[in-house]
Amino acid sequence: MACRIWLVGDDPRLAELLESLLVPAGYDCQRLGTAEAGGYLATGWLPVERVIVDACSRTGSLDLLTPFKEAGLPVTLLVEAEDLLAVETGLHAGVSGFLVKPFDAKALEAALALPSGGVDAPSGGCFPFRTLEDVTGLSQLVAGLCPEAEMVQIALSELMLNAVEHGNLGLGFERKGRLMTTGAWRNEVERLLDAPENLARFAYLRIECRPREVRFLIRDQGDGFDPTPYLNLNPARSVEPHGRGIAIARMLAFPDLVFLDGGRCVEGVVRRLAWLDMAA
Repeated sequence: MACRIWLVGDDPRLAELLESLLVPAGYDCQRLGTAEAGGYLATGWLPVERVIVDACSRTGSLDLLTPFKEAGLPVTLLVEAEDLLAVETGLHAGVSGFLVKPFDAKALEAALALPSGGVDAPSGGCFPFRTLEDVTGLSQLVAGLCPEAEMVQIALSELMLNAVEHGNLGLGFERKGRLMTTGAWRNEVERLLDAPENLARFAYLRIECRPREVRFLIRDQGDGFDPTPYLNLNPARSVEPHGRGIAIARMLAFPDLVFLDGGRCVEGVVRRLAWLDMAA
C-alpha cells in the first residue's frame, strides 16, 4: 500500500512539483491548505502517515507544526535558504526533517528517509546535504542559531566539507593534496558528485536546540577514518595545502568535538549561555 502524505501549504506550483516527484516514487499525495489540515487535527482523524509543510505559506503553516508532532506525524519542513526563523520554529516544534529550497528528487527522497544510527534520534531536526553549494548555504543558514555565527559557519563548513569529499566521495588525503597542488580539486569533486553512483549519496546534519546550547551532528556514508592526527595543528603539515579543517573547527567553535562510529559521525556543541543572558 502506498504511503499517504499530506502536502500542506498554499503554493499550487510547489504542490505540483512535489506530486511530480513523489507520485512516481510510490507516494499517495493529498494537497491541503492550512485551514483544512487544521480541521483534520481538530477532529483527530488523520488518514495520513507523514506530512510535508511549506514554511513559506502565508496562512499560518508553522502554527501546525506542534499539533502535527503531538499527533505523532513525521513532518518534513520546506524552508527558504535564508529563513532562519522557520528553521528555529521548526526545531522548537520538534520537526524531524528539513529540506532547503530549491531541491531535486534525490534530495526530497533523502529528507523523507532519515538514516539510522543516531541521526534520526527523537530530538533534533535533520538536513540532508550533498554538494559544495549545499555545504556553503546550509552552514550559513544554521550558524545563525548561535552566537559568533561567522565562526560557527566556518567550523561547520569545514566538517561538512569533510563529510562530502572524504566521507561520501572517498577522496583521500594524499589525492586531495595532489589535486589542490595542480588546481584541479574543485573540478574533480564536481565530477565525482555527478557520477551516477554518488547522485543519491547524502550526508546529514542534525541540529538540536537546547536552552543553553546548540548541538550539531554530522554523519556521512563513507568508510570512516581515524581523526586523531587531525585534531590539532601539526607543524609537520604546515606546508600542506589542506588537512587543517578539523583543528580549525575545534579552535573556532567546537573545542569538545567528538567523533563517533569510526569517524563517520562527528558532534560539536556551541554554548550559548552568555549570549542568552545578555539578550535577557
